[in-house]
Amino acid sequence: MAFSFDLISDLHLETWSERFNWENQPTSPICVVAGDISCDRALAIDTLEQLSEAYNVVIYIDGNAEHEYYSGGISNSYRELQTLISPMENVIFMQDNVVIINNVAFLATNGWWGYDFDSALSFEQSINWYQNKKNISQYSALEIKAYAEHDAAYMIKSIKKLQTQKDVKSIVMISHTVPAPWIISHDIELVDTWRFNTMGNSQLEMALKEDTENKIKIWCFGHYHKSVEVVKNNISYISNPRGISNSIHSQVAYYPKRIVL
Repeated sequence: MAFSFDLISDLHLETWSERFNWENQPTSPICVVAGDISCDRALAIDTLEQLSEAYNVVIYIDGNAEHEYYSGGISNSYRELQTLISPMENVIFMQDNVVIINNVAFLATNGWWGYDFDSALSFEQSINWYQNKKNISQYSALEIKAYAEHDAAYMIKSIKKLQTQKDVKSIVMISHTVPAPWIISHDIELVDTWRFNTMGNSQLEMALKEDTENKIKIWCFGHYHKSVEVVKNNISYISNPRGISNSIHSQVAYYPKRIVL
């Protein structure tokens, strides 16, 4: 029997005037949310509650948008998110968490970015660009890099552990940010721009080296607002972003993407 789940990400609901109705949208009992529901935390939590009514299980990892306007630092932001999500019985916040369903392990992390997706671009200038763009301190910009390193280390360690779990036959990787530069290196709108260095975490892909049993089948991600579905080394890399309202790549008619393992 085929195992399936729905994938959604990058809803950016604060930019859309109409409310999205999740009723009758599911094509599977499981929904994977790969981050960036909304910069408005209340709206993000309300959406997770709606999804929890539409799906049996909601597997959620945060995006950078959920932390956008939180002034207390990323660590405190995570603690508050956990507190707000924990009462939802069928919503699983995947930060530092693994879920196994029908011999399929879901492993997720935000991923963030280390400002090094393109090694030819200056690390310092990439940070300065992001500081100016977001009007944040250097400390806050470097905090993102620290979390990127933490998230990559977590994924590497977790994949290594899952190799010895006999009840795990397949692994679905989930990150909010793009897991490898090659996935978006064709995009002439991004290549050779400072923004390219804030699109993903170049260390995440190192987790593949620990997959000695070839259990990783799918890698879902968000952050990049063009849909992707590509296969490399027998792993399917898939995204299903809605995008920001009125932007060139946004999807007015948006639906969950059914993924069959």
